[in-house]
Amino acid sequence: MAAPPQIDVYAQLPLNVALGTDLNLDTTNWSWVHCLALPLGTLNSLQFSQRPYRWIRHAIGVVVGAEGFLSTSYDLIGGVDYNAALPAESAVLYYHLSDAERRRMFPADPSIGRTHVTSSSSSEPTTRMAEFRNEVAQRDGRKCVLTGLEETVCDAVHLLPHSKGDTYISTYTRGRSRSSTGDDIIQDIDSIRNGLFLNKYSHTALGKDIAFLMTPNFAINTRDIDPTASPAEKRFTVHLFQPDKPHLLGYPNVSSGCPAEIPDTPASPPAILFDAIYAGAVLHHFGTKRLTDKVAVTWKDIFYRGGVMTVADAHYKAIIDERATSVKRTQQQEQECHARYEAHCIPDTFDMLMTLPYIMVPPNELQAMLREAKEKAEAVEQSHVQEKVNSWMKDVTAA
Repeated sequence: MAAPPQIDVYAQLPLNVALGTDLNLDTTNWSWVHCLALPLGTLNSLQFSQRPYRWIRHAIGVVVGAEGFLSTSYDLIGGVDYNAALPAESAVLYYHLSDAERRRMFPADPSIGRTHVTSSSSSEPTTRMAEFRNEVAQRDGRKCVLTGLEETVCDAVHLLPHSKGDTYISTYTRGRSRSSTGDDIIQDIDSIRNGLFLNKYSHTALGKDIAFLMTPNFAINTRDIDPTASPAEKRFTVHLFQPDKPHLLGYPNVSSGCPAEIPDTPASPPAILFDAIYAGAVLHHFGTKRLTDKVAVTWKDIFYRGGVMTVADAHYKAIIDERATSVKRTQQQEQECHARYEAHCIPDTFDMLMTLPYIMVPPNELQAMLREAKEKAEAVEQSHVQEKVNSWMKDVTAA
């Protein structure tokens, strides 16, 4: 029985990658690798784009981390009509890159998937996790960006998993950065810009069966997704890679292809993180073993400069972060207390003027004045006590 028809996508990847050096562009350092296997039946049922070849270009682009062009030939660019429908028979496509794009290549980590989901709504969240949840919820209107469900059934989701750590997100965003100012580089895994407020069902599937397509991008404009939209309209479209599991979207009225209400603010996630999530889902469903093995071996030391962070490492990091937050909070409290003390204890100009008459008095005379003042105060207090006793005696006699 013949295998179902599919489109096989190849891209050139480097044979060797070294820390701290640019990629070697010599042709001997690059080889064609079978990256994606796209069953035609699946592509037709998913209907991710009105122009499927443009979607394929985007899919391979976010996977290899470089912007290129599709071709039907490994040695020539061209031959692909991006407005055409999918073929009826199997086909092979090659993804070509310019030297500039080869230099900036930074493929998706095959282990980017969310193998360990961390809930920010745990019954015993750390202070930092509680702050992360509150910040993300506040930015996203305290409701799910996909379904609009209330915050009690939502999580503040880390787009790159919390278990990956600070070094990982810093390395990944630096490698993928396309901003001339570097404003899409993130240093902290718990940054609000690595978060999204999402219902719990969709949280578990994010990066595997669910992803958000941000348009326009280098391959697809928004009209390629929605014929009624402006090509330049900025949109986040949810894509469900498992059509037989609609419950993963979290709400009956939400379907694959719906736009998400994700705020467009400086505190929102950069495009490269949405691309990372999309690449994770593409790899999960269409990535070849040849690709994942190749990238895992060649790029491991780049992705994990400090070694692979295990779940135990992530828990230990959470404890360290909690302690650091506690120390910082204590220091702030001490500073506030010191400021209040100084505000109350340091005399102002009026206080200093009031003390001048006493400063000028000789010490022996000042002591005599203080004794006299004390005796007068004691006499007044004794008089008050005696008055209370007399009043009590009158009440007793009258009774």
